[in-house]
Amino acid sequence: MPNFCTVAGIENFLQVTIHTDPVKNASALRAITEATEAIKNYCHQVIERVASDVITLDCNGGSRLFLPELPVKPAGIISVVEDGETLTVDDDYKLGQHGILYRIGDVWHEGIQIIRVTYTHGYAKLPADIVGVCVRAASRAYQAGLRAAELDGVLGVTALTLGDYSVSFGAESGGGVSEGTLGASAARMLLLSEKDILNRYRYVGQ
Repeated sequence: MPNFCTVAGIENFLQVTIHTDPVKNASALRAITEATEAIKNYCHQVIERVASDVITLDCNGGSRLFLPELPVKPAGIISVVEDGETLTVDDDYKLGQHGILYRIGDVWHEGIQIIRVTYTHGYAKLPADIVGVCVRAASRAYQAGLRAAELDGVLGVTALTLGDYSVSFGAESGGGVSEGTLGASAARMLLLSEKDILNRYRYVGQ
């Protein structure tokens, strides 16, 4: 699966050159992958476009069935099979807003793994705000790695002096209540302000 931003995006954001150094480039790519997965995990969504995805769903009955991956358009619904029977669009079901499949003239059958839907979902082009969150989150993770490398992985270094070499130490907070001293790993992958941006893409279920 593709990542949500590029090394060039981090370079532009931090105003530095990364891609010419293989070690730094690899570190940036790792940070991008981690940021991408963090966004997906927070949103409970794949987000990028997936064509002809096949899912099998449990159903509690009723007239509404929630598709787990968004966005989805009516043309993206390829087939709906309920308890072995292929349903017909408009006659048996219809897609409403927010990925809700409405049963027409009946209710959805109740059962475990009883409905199979084949559909295309997600964004062919990622929204700019998702890309922006990924760039910022990946940049923080990349910078945290650089700092750890410069300090040989020593936790809590706050100052270095060259003449008559000295080192000052202090606690590195994780940035939240009771998160403790975490060193480079204290860099938050997603800030609260970034989660606010992602909330519009987050799937919260039924």
